[in-house]
Amino acid sequence: MLFYNQVVLSRYKNTFKLKLGGNSMKRTIALFIVVMMLGSVVIGCSPTGQTTQAPKTDDIPVLTVMNWKGYGSDADYSAKVFEEMYNCKVEHVYFTSLEEMLTMLRTGGLGTIDALLPNSNVLLQAIQEGLIQPIDTSKMENYNDLREDLRNFDDAIDENGDVYGIPWAWGTTSLGYNTDLIDEEITSWKALWDDKYAGKVAYFDDYNTAILTAALYLEEEDPYNPDLAKIEEALLDLKANTRTYWSSYDDFLKPFSAGEIVIGNMWVGLASTIYRSGDPVNYIYPVEGAVGWSDFWAIAKDAPNYELALKWVDFMSGVQFQTDFANDPYGAIPSNTKVLNSLSDELKMAFFIYPEPPTNLVMQASQDEATKQAWLEVWNNVKSK
Repeated sequence: MLFYNQVVLSRYKNTFKLKLGGNSMKRTIALFIVVMMLGSVVIGCSPTGQTTQAPKTDDIPVLTVMNWKGYGSDADYSAKVFEEMYNCKVEHVYFTSLEEMLTMLRTGGLGTIDALLPNSNVLLQAIQEGLIQPIDTSKMENYNDLREDLRNFDDAIDENGDVYGIPWAWGTTSLGYNTDLIDEEITSWKALWDDKYAGKVAYFDDYNTAILTAALYLEEEDPYNPDLAKIEEALLDLKANTRTYWSSYDDFLKPFSAGEIVIGNMWVGLASTIYRSGDPVNYIYPVEGAVGWSDFWAIAKDAPNYELALKWVDFMSGVQFQTDFANDPYGAIPSNTKVLNSLSDELKMAFFIYPEPPTNLVMQASQDEATKQAWLEVWNNVKSK
């Protein structure tokens, strides 16, 4: 029992460190009480109604989920519903960039995190570093309902055919602007570099998106292998127009609503949120193309609750959640084809995929380490100058 208490204490200390960045004495005492209450727990979780006796409070396991804040999994229609279905508790650890997500896993997250949401451009890296583990899709009810092209995404499956990523949502990072403050028709990425928008531009603080977007602006023949000297020069030129480098919904929405920024590259989910709120926005796919992406659920290596994490991934892939998420102003385009094919025209317009989704996309994908470091160096140079 002493060994078990040490394991539980270690796990919860890590969780507090990741979420709170440090413990006050009050939190430490409260945490100790929680740990002592959990001392006799036998970890397990089953759907409500399938147990032969009422569950006890101290029998409830905790599923730790790592995601962007406000991105579906922490909504009332997700975490709370899942908790009721499986008699468990869902706690979240948030990251503000994909690099931060990987770093958190490398530095104490393994053995603490259960499920996480890597993007298509870091999924392969997470596999190669041993940060995530194979997912038994035969135990999932909803796997075959997901888009086939995303299920078969090369970086989600290893050479042995093991699946490491479950496609959850997909979309674009393209060009959006305030139609009350910009009355001209925008058709090209060149608008971001126009002097008339000096100090009014928002640009996504993600090295991969930043460089792919600049490559599209420059009309590079191969956006995945652009001339990095030209890319850096273009991004430095853009810096004169840029008011903010954003990394979250709040980073973008607050200055956009205040009129401090009027144009920028943004997630389709951001554009949809603004559109559904009734605020003025247009989200276009420039003639040069746009950046495409997909988010995948994964299960961390040494996840404390593998079977529960598998149930979570399946739940997040199902019709119930994906329908609720699609109808959420902060939602994203569903990967479940049953939901995708049943979207109303109104929702398709809200996701800017009416009448048909865009096809001129440069999809984010994993990179070898040398390329990644070269791109990171360019982006960090731009931001530091």
